[in-house]
This record gives sequence, C-alpha cells and structure tokens, in this order.
Amino acid sequence: MFKFVQANPTELAIIQPNPLVSVVLGNYNYGQFLQQSIDSVLKQTYQNFELIVVDDGSTDNSREIIKSYGSRLIAILQENSGQEATFNVGIQRAIGEIICFLDADDYFHEEKLEKVVNSFLKHPEWVMIGHCWVSVNKEGKVVGSSTSNILNQGDVKKLLLKWGKYASTISSGLACRRASLEKVMPLSKGWGVDAFLNAVLPFYGEVGSINEPLMFYRMHGNNMRAYCNNLTYLIQQRENTARFINETAAKVGISERFSLQHDVDYRSYKVMQQENALLTEKLQVMWLSLQESIAIGRSFRDTLIRLMYRTICTLFPQQGRLILRFGLRRYFRIKFLKKQVITNNY
Repeated sequence: MFKFVQANPTELAIIQPNPLVSVVLGNYNYGQFLQQSIDSVLKQTYQNFELIVVDDGSTDNSREIIKSYGSRLIAILQENSGQEATFNVGIQRAIGEIICFLDADDYFHEEKLEKVVNSFLKHPEWVMIGHCWVSVNKEGKVVGSSTSNILNQGDVKKLLLKWGKYASTISSGLACRRASLEKVMPLSKGWGVDAFLNAVLPFYGEVGSINEPLMFYRMHGNNMRAYCNNLTYLIQQRENTARFINETAAKVGISERFSLQHDVDYRSYKVMQQENALLTEKLQVMWLSLQESIAIGRSFRDTLIRLMYRTICTLFPQQGRLILRFGLRRYFRIKFLKKQVITNNY
C-alpha cells in the first residue's frame, strides 16, 4: 500500500546518466488504438526503458494484443477498478528513476523519452516535467495543438495557492521523478493522473516544461463525452482540487490556503448551475478570467479563448452546456456554419 511520505520537499534524488524510464500504460477497451500506443513506446530513440501495460478488465481484444508482445512489455491484467487504480498498480510495479504515463488511446512522439531524460538531467531541481501535445481524431488526423499555450515551469506553488491551477499538461504528457512521486501516492480515486499530480507534486519541488509536442492526444467519442457537461461532477472536481492543494500545503508546512472564490472555473460552473445568477457575479467571473490568465502568463490567443468560453457559459448557461460537451471550436461550427456533428470522427 502507498502512504504519504513526510519528507523535506527540497531533498531531491539525483538522476544518474542513462536512467531507466518506466512507462506506465493504462488501458480499458481501447483495443482499436492499443497497438499504436504500445508501438510508439517500443520505437523510442531512447531505449533504456520498461513498458508496463495495465489492462483494467477489458472485454474487447485488448488482452490478446497485449499478450502478442510477449516479453517486450510487462503485462498486468486486473479486474475493472478504474483509471486511478490502474495507474497505482503500474507505479507500484515500476522500478525506473523516471516514470511516464500513457493512456492507451494516445501515443508518443518517437523522441519523447530522449527529451524527457535530457531535461531531467539538465534540471536536477525538477520533480515533474510536462510537455505539449498534438490533438488527433479517431483516425489519427491532426485537429489541434497545445503549443500556443506555453506551459509554466519553476516554483508554481503560489499559482496553485492563488488560482488553483497553472499552465500544465494532460496525463500522457507527464513525466515524474520516481522518488518525488512516491511522496504523494496513491492517486486519489475519481481524479485522474493529471488532475492529481498537477495539484500536489509541485509542493515537493519545481516543475519543468518542454514546450514542444511530444505526444498525440486522441479525441474521440468515448473520451469527449465522459462527464464533460455534468456540472455536478465538474464542481466536485474543483472542490477536490482545492482540498488536495490545501492538504498538501499543510503537509509541507505552508500556512497559506487556496480559496475557491479565486477559482474561475468553479465559479463559472456554479453560475451555470444556478442559471439565474446575478449579473454582477457573471461580470466578476469574466474579470477573474482575465486576471487568472495574466497571472499564469497565458498567450493572447489562449486568454481570448478562455474569456470567450467563460463569457458564453456564464451569460448563456444552456449554450455553455453545449460548449462543455463539444468544445468551443466545434460549438461555433455547429452554431454558425450549421455543419452536422459526426461524433465518430472524434
């Protein structure tokens, strides 16, 4: 069983040259994407790695695909337990100094591990590295990129304690020092890898970033529909974020606490949930959105997109639910270009 480790957050283990990297790949019924995901790891330019594939009780052909790779990977087959349990099991099995995460519907750029390792060796103060990604649809066609939004690096604790977030990456774009990761395990159920680690690991050291796309994030029906317009779930997620930020701050001896009143996503979701919220509250959400983007250092484009998204969500809650479901770009395409939404393409 994992336990939270009470340790000096400034004490970082030195990563030795040519370190072993553990890639933990979680899968549940993604047999149609799994081979590409596994192959993207096996074809890395950096070859000192172990690949741990944890199948979370799949009922499709996933397990046959996993078994076909034989000793080229470490297979863990478990009953369905959820994403967090899947990655907890993989992390427990991992022995590498660096641990990378990969969802089975995503896949790596061939130089990902090499660039992650070099970055950790160059920056011994980093406990975690995030990098940008390219968004692709179900067939692998490029539909977007995160590179317009520069990721934060360094000491981001102040951003977490003030805004509850910083410019960070998604699960398959995360790489962590094993020694630092052990201090915050296990992953909390219902959170996901990225939400949990982006909130708590920065309290144990600086975060790093590689502002180039080293991963392909697949957007498709299954992962786009899950909880995307469930306001109760989204509000609970932000409340959990606040709780874990504050609990972790207390563990490392920081007295400051994060307030949900500064969480612009939380407040916009609450406005949408109420529908008849006061205009002053809606205007405060828009102003807060601008303040947050300036503090985090978001690009002009990303600042504008977030402001537009939150403005529509707060002023027109029913339209906001469509944005939560489809995303801003697809929302405008549906609304103004009158194009049919073909879910299978995503």
